[in-house]
Amino acid sequence: MNRTNYIFIDYENVQETDLDRIAGKPVKVVLVLGAHHKNLPVPLVQRLLKYAGQVALVITGRSGKNALDLILAQHIGEAKKGDPHGYFHILSKDKDFDALIGHLNDNDTLAARRAAFSEIPVLMNNAERVEFIIARFKPKQFTRASKRKTLESQIQALFGKALSPSELNDTIRGLVAAKALEITSEGVVAYNI
Repeated sequence: MNRTNYIFIDYENVQETDLDRIAGKPVKVVLVLGAHHKNLPVPLVQRLLKYAGQVALVITGRSGKNALDLILAQHIGEAKKGDPHGYFHILSKDKDFDALIGHLNDNDTLAARRAAFSEIPVLMNNAERVEFIIARFKPKQFTRASKRKTLESQIQALFGKALSPSELNDTIRGLVAAKALEITSEGVVAYNI
């Protein structure tokens, strides 16, 4: 299944919008703007136009404590209803969203809060993917696969099953090149970290 990744940007909190990362990816971006966002920078508008098929604006005209947060949460609920198998990302440094993320995860929904586009697994380049996986190997956050097929499944799970076969192979080659692991001709995986 090619899962769609929905990225909801809390523009009051995070103005970094590296939209070039979404090109050719199964991604939809929702930029949530409040009453104070009357003008957008020209480079952002150019990117919005470039990726118009993948980007939507929510212009609330509302202000007040947590106004954008609540509106953003409502839009996630609508998107989840339309695509229950999607992966929902909130781009914000606001830790208040962690309760919503926890609730979504508790109800078998893939969701995460990120502080930057470069932290969203499906948008990572190969070097970032390798670094991301190695960081998880070090504290042993998941059971280490002993076979290549299982490793491939674990990597796909980490990235919301959004990696193409070539991206998956590039990631594994990157892990081998970084000497994080070795894979025998029989497909047995040995870890060096």
